[in-house]
Amino acid sequence: MAAADEDDITGLHELSSEDEDYSYDDDVSDNDTSLPANVSGRKAQYSKKNSRNVDSLPLMEGEGRALKVYGFNHVQRTQFLQTLMRYGFQNYDWKEYLPRLKGKSVEEIQRYGELVMAHLVEDTNDSPTYADGVPKEMRADETLVRLAKISLVEEKVAAMEQGKITKLFPNYLMYEFTGLSGGRIWKGEHDLLLLKALIKHGYARWQYISDDRDNGLFETARRELNLPSANELISSQSNNEANGNLESTQEVQVNPTSLSQYRDIQRKIVEFIRKRYHILEKCLDIEYAVIKTNTPVPDDLTEQNVPMGHSPAVPDISEVLRELPPLVPICK
Repeated sequence: MAAADEDDITGLHELSSEDEDYSYDDDVSDNDTSLPANVSGRKAQYSKKNSRNVDSLPLMEGEGRALKVYGFNHVQRTQFLQTLMRYGFQNYDWKEYLPRLKGKSVEEIQRYGELVMAHLVEDTNDSPTYADGVPKEMRADETLVRLAKISLVEEKVAAMEQGKITKLFPNYLMYEFTGLSGGRIWKGEHDLLLLKALIKHGYARWQYISDDRDNGLFETARRELNLPSANELISSQSNNEANGNLESTQEVQVNPTSLSQYRDIQRKIVEFIRKRYHILEKCLDIEYAVIKTNTPVPDDLTEQNVPMGHSPAVPDISEVLRELPPLVPICK
């Protein structure tokens, strides 16, 4: 079986694990075109009438762009990988996958997901195919890094919700990153809301996170940045003046200059949220590295009795990260 063309590889080149190529305009246009309007993946239900016997599906059939792997065509395989890079494997309930993979049952997605997991933990080599002959269609190293980052976010949120920890990060990280304690308006509770929003909307979907007014992050970031509200920029009817968002002014004549200014404010808020998350992500990485390498750290900096003008015994972060062991295969 011939390997997939280079253009077919994943469609994931825009989903860098470090998000260094983020573009606001790309984010705005990053729509789930496979989803009906106003349908959330988390509310999707699968009809048992579509159930198939997955054991009867051949591993591969067809060639080139017509190749199917366990019944997944090229578009469906790409959509699966894009969803994987946004949401991870979740709890293997595939609730974010079902509405994006129309016509596929939970059993079919589970079967293909297990194949992807097996491919991820294979030894790296230059072969164009995996050991089972399936063409390589993902960058395993980048995928594993992204899955690890999503997993750390999920574990941190779960620990907070279950009361296993009472604050998001230990004190040595609060000392290392002085801005971690928050600003005038943005505090630790907003960092937790940001992590929850990432789990809900997907990794690096900053515009979606910003647009979700239920989490309150847009308004909190706006106030933290001391930016004007929409009411201060847009001339609207009196019943819209107290709303503070652009959506409520659909029938109002908008000044083009004010609209441009408001969009600039949106960009600044999205960028603030993006950068804030990457600070949190770096702290999650460091905390994991400290635990994994058994690096000694002060449990509480206030108990060290450090003389004035002297730094406490905070570990060398770069050294800690370099000592991390190789990635451990992900097991179900």
